[in-house]
Amino acid sequence: MKIVCSWCRKEGKPEFVGEKAPLDDARETHGICVPHRDQVQAHWWASLQVAAGAGAGLKAGSSFALFRWSGLLNLTRKMRP
Repeated sequence: MKIVCSWCRKEGKPEFVGEKAPLDDARETHGICVPHRDQVQAHWWASLQVAAGAGAGLKAGSSFALFRWSGLLNLTRKMRP
C-alpha cells in the first residue's frame, strides 16, 4: 500500500511518504510526513505552554488538548474492548 501525507496533498506538494505491507496492493492509506508531524507536535507543545503559563498546568482541559493533537483519543477508543 502507498502511504500519502494528507497535509502535503492539501498544500499541493508531493505527498508520497512510503509503502507498507501488502506491497502488491495498489490502494492508498494516509499518514503524516516528518515535517508536518513536527509542525503538529510544535503546535501541541505551544498549546501546553500557553495553558501552563495561564496557571492551568496539566488539568483536564489541557489533557484533552494533548489527546486532540496527538490523535490518542481516537486510538484509545478503537483499542477499548
